[in-house]
Amino acid sequence: MDKETIINNLLVNYGKYGVTKQELETAINDGIHNYDLSLEAIYSGLRMSLATVFGEQEYFTVEDVMAITGESREEVLQRIEQCRQELIKAGESPDEYFRSIRPKERAVYFFPQGVK
Repeated sequence: MDKETIINNLLVNYGKYGVTKQELETAINDGIHNYDLSLEAIYSGLRMSLATVFGEQEYFTVEDVMAITGESREEVLQRIEQCRQELIKAGESPDEYFRSIRPKERAVYFFPQGVK
């Protein structure tokens, strides 16, 4: 993912709130130069921040959380399970916060004679 892709993706969802390309460029450059963050961490962090500010809902993968926190996959999964248990104890539904999604099966076709 490059800076231009990040900016374009964020403008699709948050441009309607007045977020500008220049603001996003400034935030991205700040993350790179002042915090030594990866573009993936910056993108996920901006999604999380903008969603909070504007009341939007964003979904994050385990990989997104890994990029933000620097944790391993196992650490993120352990933390998710711990949070799920805490929510259950508090009488809340953990499925409101965490969802396991399986990728759709896909078909792979091979054309030994090419496509005519």
